[in-house]
Amino acid sequence: MVTREDFIFLNKNFYTHCKATARIFNLLTVPTIIFALVILGYFGYFPLKVELHSVVLIGFIYFIYLFFVRHNAYYVSCKFKAQYKLLVEHLKNYINDNLLTIGDTTKANGSVDDFLKEFTSNIRNTNFSSIASGVFPTLGILGTFISIAFSMPDFSSGTSSALEKEITVLLGGVGTAFYVSIYGIFLSLWWIFFEKIGMSRFEHDTFIIKENTKSFFWTKLDIESIHLQSSMKNFEKMSQLFEQITSTNLLNTINTSLEKRAQIVESIIKEEELLVHNIKINIENFEKLFDQIKLMTLNIENNMSKFTEQKDDYENSTKILSENIESLNSTLSNLNSTNVQEIYSSVIKNINTMKNETDKIRWKFTQDLDDYDSKFSEKLKNSLEAIDNQTVKIIEDLKEFKEISK
Repeated sequence: MVTREDFIFLNKNFYTHCKATARIFNLLTVPTIIFALVILGYFGYFPLKVELHSVVLIGFIYFIYLFFVRHNAYYVSCKFKAQYKLLVEHLKNYINDNLLTIGDTTKANGSVDDFLKEFTSNIRNTNFSSIASGVFPTLGILGTFISIAFSMPDFSSGTSSALEKEITVLLGGVGTAFYVSIYGIFLSLWWIFFEKIGMSRFEHDTFIIKENTKSFFWTKLDIESIHLQSSMKNFEKMSQLFEQITSTNLLNTINTSLEKRAQIVESIIKEEELLVHNIKINIENFEKLFDQIKLMTLNIENNMSKFTEQKDDYENSTKILSENIESLNSTLSNLNSTNVQEIYSSVIKNINTMKNETDKIRWKFTQDLDDYDSKFSEKLKNSLEAIDNQTVKIIEDLKEFKEISK
């Protein structure tokens, strides 16, 4: 942060010995004297013939000059010096408000010219100062024509002597009318003279301020030099990096790394091929297993149909037996004891025969059912064991592929 003590060199080199009243006096001395001589000439105290209208017009131009005089650079440059303490305070605040750090250096990101333009914008009205040099001669010429218009006779005389008298009056009025133009042109030259002096002094003062405060502001040259230094450092780093990249050890390391990566990729490809082959085999085994299950299902359906037929035969035999028993019961009531014995023997024989047939059918049914259960259980167990083995093998292959991919 900048303090007032940082402006010690500016305080030594910037001289503020200036009196604004003295500058105003210098600006008004000669124009006031000339206007006073015009008034004395009108009253006859000075050998200068001046008409009243010319005195009034010159006085009007003088009054306009008094209005513009405080905007002259000769006076404003002195007023600028008188505000030196205020200028230092504003400049300090301007620098502190625009500080910018680049690298290890901190300066204000601004311009002394911009600050001075803003600071001096309220000291004078530049519009008035720029048009003043053109206003005074214009008013002088306008006053001349007005004076001629006031002194212009009507030329109504009928005699030559009266006409000559009117012409003499016209020429005399025209002569005094030119005093107004002369006075306006003189004020313009006077204004320009002191304006240039004031501007040269103001430029000298601003040059001293710039030279003594340039260390507080970033300049284009400073920024370019810092940028150049940064570019040089980056170039050095790039050179070192390029040297490291182009070194033999690094190239050998890169080649070795590339070879290792190529080997790893090759091993991964082989493992992938092996995994694809195993998956293909597992798919074939699954297809075979599916065919076996399909065949077993078909056998089960055939056996079930046979069981259904045997069940139907058993039901028919039972039905027939029931019918025979009913027939036997109906006939027993009509038989005698002798026939009963024979019939009883025959019935017993038929019953035994039927029982034997029934036992055979039941044994055959039970035997077929047991054989089917044992065969189906054995096949199903073998199929499940094959599925488990293939599943374990696939999981192991996937784990091995995952480890290789890492």
